[in-house]
Amino acid sequence: MNEQAFVITEENGILILTMQAEGNNLMTASFFEGYESAMAEIEKRAAENSYRGMIICGGGRHFSVGADVESLSERSARELPELRETGRIPDGHFRQKHFFTFLNGLPFPVVSVVTGFCIGSGSEIAANSHFRIVEKNARIGQPESTFGILPALGGIARSIVHTGMQNAFEIVVSGELFTADKAAEILWANELVGKKAGMARAKQLIDFISGSGEKFSADKAADFYRRFLELEAAE
Repeated sequence: MNEQAFVITEENGILILTMQAEGNNLMTASFFEGYESAMAEIEKRAAENSYRGMIICGGGRHFSVGADVESLSERSARELPELRETGRIPDGHFRQKHFFTFLNGLPFPVVSVVTGFCIGSGSEIAANSHFRIVEKNARIGQPESTFGILPALGGIARSIVHTGMQNAFEIVVSGELFTADKAAEILWANELVGKKAGMARAKQLIDFISGSGEKFSADKAADFYRRFLELEAAE
């Protein structure tokens, strides 16, 4: 793993994955290799230790500017002959997809703090997280359809879960970017916060969940968040 591009730290029982790869987390082949290594390490730690939660964030202005189209095209060209010959999706895709979608199955809350651009596979990382705290400067989208492909790393399924079928269809098919306000409106974002307020808010949410004394699971995420807001409103 490129330790400079993907930094895993621990703060008071919370794992923090800071993505700071080249080009504002441009998703090149090198990015995916580093990301998969980082997630393999997180998966191992989650199985061996008891953490209160995890936060994923970008180390600079942006969460991720999305895939490097040239790199993506080169990979597709390499894999296409095997796909045509065998009819099988390459094993590498299943490994890659696992390290996106497994986030939703982790036994503690995973919160993506979304800043700047959160595009393509970057938005799929956030979509596969249990919660998305979105800062007001963010621009989000899944523009894969404009390149003739689909967000196949959990983006379609999770968009449907978060925003409903109609909104998910628009997100995926149009490929257009949308604002942080729109993300909150269609419920892609759990919460909209001011600039540089996302990390503190994510920690507050994790503190509430871990302090409840209840076992966390993905199917309880919405209920935990509802009670988190209700407690704040009552104070």
